[in-house]
Amino acid sequence: MTNSKVFVQIFLTLWIFPLIIESNNLLKAQTQQGVYIGRQTDLINNIRVNYWYGIPYAQQPVDNLRWKPPQPLSTANDTNFAYMFNCCPQRHTYGIPSTEACLTLNVYAPENAVNLPVYVWIHGGSFTSGAGIMYNATDFVSTAANNSLPVVFVTINYRLGLLGFLADQALYDEKSGSHNQSTTGNYGLLDQMVALDWIKKNIRGFGGNPEQITIGGESAGGASVTILLTSPLVANDTFQRAIIESGAIWPSATAPLQLAINNSGIIVRTLSECTTLQCMRNLSVDQILKIQDVITDQSLFGTAAVPVIDGYVLDDIMENYYARGKFQRVPTLIGSTTNETSLFTCPYFHGSATVDQVEDFFSKVYNTTIINQLSTIYGSITSYNNPLSYLNTVYSDSWVHCGSRRVAAKFSSSGLPSYLFTYNHLIPVAAACLGVAHAAELPMLFPGTLSNMFPNYNLTEQEQQLSKNMMLYWASFIRTSNPSYVGAPTRWDSYQIISDNDLVLNIQSNMRNYFYNSTCSGLWDFYAVTNSSSIFSSFQ
Repeated sequence: MTNSKVFVQIFLTLWIFPLIIESNNLLKAQTQQGVYIGRQTDLINNIRVNYWYGIPYAQQPVDNLRWKPPQPLSTANDTNFAYMFNCCPQRHTYGIPSTEACLTLNVYAPENAVNLPVYVWIHGGSFTSGAGIMYNATDFVSTAANNSLPVVFVTINYRLGLLGFLADQALYDEKSGSHNQSTTGNYGLLDQMVALDWIKKNIRGFGGNPEQITIGGESAGGASVTILLTSPLVANDTFQRAIIESGAIWPSATAPLQLAINNSGIIVRTLSECTTLQCMRNLSVDQILKIQDVITDQSLFGTAAVPVIDGYVLDDIMENYYARGKFQRVPTLIGSTTNETSLFTCPYFHGSATVDQVEDFFSKVYNTTIINQLSTIYGSITSYNNPLSYLNTVYSDSWVHCGSRRVAAKFSSSGLPSYLFTYNHLIPVAAACLGVAHAAELPMLFPGTLSNMFPNYNLTEQEQQLSKNMMLYWASFIRTSNPSYVGAPTRWDSYQIISDNDLVLNIQSNMRNYFYNSTCSGLWDFYAVTNSSSIFSSFQ
C-alpha cells in the first residue's frame, strides 16, 4: 500500500488535543472500581458535556502480562480523578503521554445523562497508531443532545503494533486463552472485548444504558468492528448495533497463523536475539518499536502486524464468516469514502504514476485472473489522464467499496436493518491527488480533527451543516437503529439488494441505486469468498 512511516504520519495528523473549557464542577461516576471524578465543559451547542479521561478497564499489560490476554480488574472502593489521558506505545505520539500501561478509556456524556444509548468508538491507525483521546467527542455529544438525540460516547485504547498483534509460536504454545486455549497475535482485539465488558458493567454510572450499546470505528477500528461481529468470543448481547467506516472487509485485514508468525514473531526473535519469552518480555518499548520499524519497511501494506487467524479469536478469514452467515444479528451502518486508497497510493507514487508502475503494483496485490479482467470492467489504463486515478478507482473498489456492499447485503438478506453510505464531500484545499480519501469523513464527526488535517481551513456554513447532519444521522442510528431523524435533509433508506442503494453524503446528500453493481457484481464479489490469499496478497 505505502511506506509505513508515510502512512503513520498522514493518519496521525487527524488528531488534535481536546480544547475544553473546564468548570469547577466535580462529576462523580460510580464503577466497580470505585468513584471516578470527571469534569464538565462550558456550554457547547447550548449543552454542557461531562467527561472522564484515562479510566483503566483492565490490568495493565506490563512485565509478565505483556503479550497475554488482558486480565480483569478487581473490585475496589477507590476515589480517583479521571483527568489524564494516554496512548499505547507507537512511533509518533504527537505529544500524547505514551505508556505500555495504556488500557484506558474516555467517557463523554451530556449533563444530567440518565440511561442513554451508548456509542463505543474504536480508533483506526493501521493497528499500529492512534488513541481514543484523539477523537474529542464533545461536539458530537452536544450536537446530538441539543437536537433531542442524546447519547453517551466512549473512546477506548487498545494495544497496537507488535505489542498488540505479535504472533509467535511460543506465545501460542503458552495457551493463555480462556480454558487453556492457544492464542497469539490478537491481544489488541482481546483488549477491545474486555473494554466492552467493562463498559457494559459500569456505563450506568456515567448515565449510559448497558443494554443499548453501539460499537463503531473507522479504518482499523472499522475492521475491528467487522471482526467483533464474528468472533466466537463475543457474546450475542454484548452490543446492539454496529457502525463500520472504511473497514468492512479488508482483503489484508487478517493473516493466517503461520504467515503471521513468519512475518512478525520470527523477525522479532532474530533482530532481538531472544530465544526465550522472558527475554522478549524484558525488551524495552523502544527496542520493540525499532524492530517494528524494520518490519513495516519491508511490508507492502506498511504495517507491522494484523489480527491473526489463531483458531481462538478468529478461525477463518472475514469473508467466509459473512458468506456463511456467522455474524451477530444486529442493525448496521456501513460505508466508505469515494477515493479510499488515494491516502496511501498518492504519497507512495508522489502524486502521479506511469502505466508500468500501476501494472507493477497490480501484480503485487492481485493474481493474474483478476488482472486479466480489469480492462473489461474498468476500461484501459491509458484512457485515464493519470494512471494513478485508474489504480485508485480499481483499488478502492476491491479494498473497501465492494466489501462494504457485501456486508450490507448479508445483513439485509438476514432481515436486519442495514444502511450503506459513500462519503463524497471534497474539502477544497485537499491535495488534488487525494480527492475524498480514506478518513475524509472524520472531521465531520469529530470537528477537532480538522485543524491538523487541513491547517488554517475553517468549514464553510454548508460544511458545518453537513457535519451536523452526519452527527445526527449517526446519533439517530445509535438510538433507534434508523439513521433518518425528524428534520433530516434526506431520508436514508435501508440497503436493499434489489435496488443496491447507498446514501451519498455531501452538501446535497442523495440516495442512489446500482452505483457499485457493475464493478462489484461483475468482478470483486465473484472472487471474494474463495480464499483471500489466492486473490489478494495477504499480510506480507
